[in-house]
Amino acid sequence: MVQPRSEPQDWERVLERIEFPISLPALIRYARDVGGVDLEVHEVLSNLTRDSYDSREQLVDEIRGLYLADGVAAGKLPLKR
Repeated sequence: MVQPRSEPQDWERVLERIEFPISLPALIRYARDVGGVDLEVHEVLSNLTRDSYDSREQLVDEIRGLYLADGVAAGKLPLKR
């Protein structure tokens, strides 16, 4: 079973102040500027497929989907809906 390296607080630091809608390039820049988060967060964000996100829920659902597709068990995901 694959285990994520990032912790829930890494994701929350990135997600807590995002204003939606947000473009993928703006999201990646913002996450880079936050600092102090696990590099896994940046790796996952670079694998997102949409050009923009209208809501936190939409973004979190895609991030969770990437983890699940990578073999992370649903109970081990580092971020909640």
